[in-house]
Amino acid sequence: MTLNDKLTAMLGARIDRWQQTQKPRRTGLTEQEVKILEHISTGKSNKLIAHELGITEGTVKVHVKHLLKKST
Repeated sequence: MTLNDKLTAMLGARIDRWQQTQKPRRTGLTEQEVKILEHISTGKSNKLIAHELGITEGTVKVHVKHLLKKST
């Protein structure tokens, strides 16, 4: 599963707002979630993110799920 363009744009916009207003620790995001958000913001696929971070694609999907829950 990869993120579609609309969801990627939404996450990118939230990342921009987040970076402008808060530090990662204050938002309740883990270091890994921050790393994944940074990769998502550049439009990388889950598979590529997993490869670059040395984790499984399933783990990336779990982190994305947590990020989406935290963004609401």
